[in-house]
Amino acid sequence: MMLHLVSKAEWEALPANQPYAAPSLEQEGFIHCTDGEGVMLDVANRFYRGQSGDFVLLEVDEVKVMAPVKREAPADPKPAVGAALPPEVEAEHGESVAPRPLFPHVYGPIDRAAIVAVRPVLRDTDGRFTGFGAVAGVADVATATAANPLGLKPASQLANELLDATDAFSESLRRYKDKIEARIDASDRDLSNLSK
Repeated sequence: MMLHLVSKAEWEALPANQPYAAPSLEQEGFIHCTDGEGVMLDVANRFYRGQSGDFVLLEVDEVKVMAPVKREAPADPKPAVGAALPPEVEAEHGESVAPRPLFPHVYGPIDRAAIVAVRPVLRDTDGRFTGFGAVAGVADVATATAANPLGLKPASQLANELLDATDAFSESLRRYKDKIEARIDASDRDLSNLSK
């Protein structure tokens, strides 16, 4: 399932009988999407935290998208000031060996039939994006309810979220290990200097 973030006002202003075309389609030639809610929260906080108003998350079934979808590296890997580099960006700068992620880019409008759910995006009082609410609108409610009466996430989405969390945890452990080793090395140097 591909995910796309859009302001609620922009989404509601679009004609319901026409395909969705984000402004980036005209400006950059494609619509930005992500895989996994964790990645989407990172993107939202990095690029949209300063924007006021409500946002919605579009869940897009890639199989139903008629336009070409290409998985490509992000155009701007630089983090916001004070933000930690994700593993894939550190790889580009030589600090880690993790590969850069590929993001789904949709090279054309997204058919409404491909948008299987619209969910509200949750934010705290300082504008930070914190999560996603329950499905607010589904293209075919009867089909969606029959296929998934409990509203459970698809297995592929759960697997992607688990992989994202595992990668983040592994990276945190690596950084912690590196800090401890650096402190031990510094202590060894200090002790060596004292004994001279």
